[in-house]
Amino acid sequence: MPQVKCSVKLEKEHAGSDASASQQQPNRRRISVRLKRPNPLFEMWLEEMIAKAEEKNTMGKMALQKALTSLRRYPLPLATGRDCIALMDFGKTICENLDRRLKAYLASGGRVVFDHTPAIEALLNDEQGEHYRELTRTVRQERVEEVMVVAEETEPIEEAMPNDSIFDHVPGAAAGGDEFVRITHPKAILLVDTCETIGKSKSGLDRTLQELTQYAVEHEVRRLSVGDFAWIVRNDSGREFLLPYVVERKRMDDLASSIKDGRFHEQKFRLMQCGLPNVIYLIEHLGNNRQVGVPEGTLTQAAINTYVQGFTVKYTENHHHTVLYLSVMTNFLNNSLQNKLYLDVTNRPATEPASEYRFSSQTVPLLSFEYFYKQSSKTRDTTVRDTFMKQLLQIKLLTIEKINAIVEKYPTPQSLFRAYERCPSETERQRLLNLPYGPTKRTIGDKLSKIIYQLMMSEGYTS
Repeated sequence: MPQVKCSVKLEKEHAGSDASASQQQPNRRRISVRLKRPNPLFEMWLEEMIAKAEEKNTMGKMALQKALTSLRRYPLPLATGRDCIALMDFGKTICENLDRRLKAYLASGGRVVFDHTPAIEALLNDEQGEHYRELTRTVRQERVEEVMVVAEETEPIEEAMPNDSIFDHVPGAAAGGDEFVRITHPKAILLVDTCETIGKSKSGLDRTLQELTQYAVEHEVRRLSVGDFAWIVRNDSGREFLLPYVVERKRMDDLASSIKDGRFHEQKFRLMQCGLPNVIYLIEHLGNNRQVGVPEGTLTQAAINTYVQGFTVKYTENHHHTVLYLSVMTNFLNNSLQNKLYLDVTNRPATEPASEYRFSSQTVPLLSFEYFYKQSSKTRDTTVRDTFMKQLLQIKLLTIEKINAIVEKYPTPQSLFRAYERCPSETERQRLLNLPYGPTKRTIGDKLSKIIYQLMMSEGYTS
């Protein structure tokens, strides 16, 4: 088996400005350990597949190269080829090939190590090594100083786990008004929306549940106010909390239909407003030569726009592939819940960005399911700003990023109307909303700005 190498980083934690806190909490050192190649076997086999594809000059080499790049970015060891389905650019065929190679490797006497803790401990306790000398340097200089070693095998998974050092030494009370939740036996439970069917029939729902049972995925069917799949955990008293992931599944025909009738933008708007940072937009293929009534280029552009807007876009080959992806995601969440502190962030200020609600190396933020359901419901009490955004969504070519740029400056129709009144000329009124938007800072455009002006100042709207 190829050797697994680690990178080690030592950082000193400084005491806070509070004198009493500094007396109780000495200076510490944190050691972060990251595997440089957590999946060397899979990398090696993908490289061999790419080499064979280049020899035959087949188009498959591009897909294999993308899969290899995606695998190298993933910081955790993967147990099977099937688990790769959760990564970008991995299809069913590539995963099955890796599984086949892995089974042959194990049958021939090969061994795969997933627990690298002994190797890391040996590295850190080698008295002749540089890491041991760096670790104990402060102890030798200041005998009264305590040294804390925190060994972490991985970095945050694609920014899903930010630094949470502010919680490392708060066992009794949470920060910022949050409360710790007691969960003795954490388990992620997949929620399946009652409307999540194939062909909008009960048989389709039954098929989904049968395959989830086949993969031993613990699940429940209930009405979700937004999304098709989500995950909850229950505390020791039975209260339900939502994990920061929600999946919106779209078959190609449903995606095309939602684009034609306008549901596409409205659904994405509600997903962005639901408060969860990880929204997965899952697009399921129907197979070759299936007509959906919308050009393929339009569907591709819609997926690209969704990705640019901050969603995770995942393509699956069929319904079976979709259920397999949900199975792998459930396993990932169950592994991420072990040996953590659980934090109820339901009462955090609404102005706090959703990016703060993420997994970390030590804590798992949880959102009350009741609060989530009420917050994302179509019938919930909405603000003037939300209603204004929904009105603007009805204008063709006005995307969510453009609307966010408008309401950021003019949160209500009244504030926009007053801005129009302050403009000295008709031309300036028509160009008022040619604002920069999105990460590229492109402008909305004079044409759309003029359309919005004509709508807002029309007699039917102002009366």
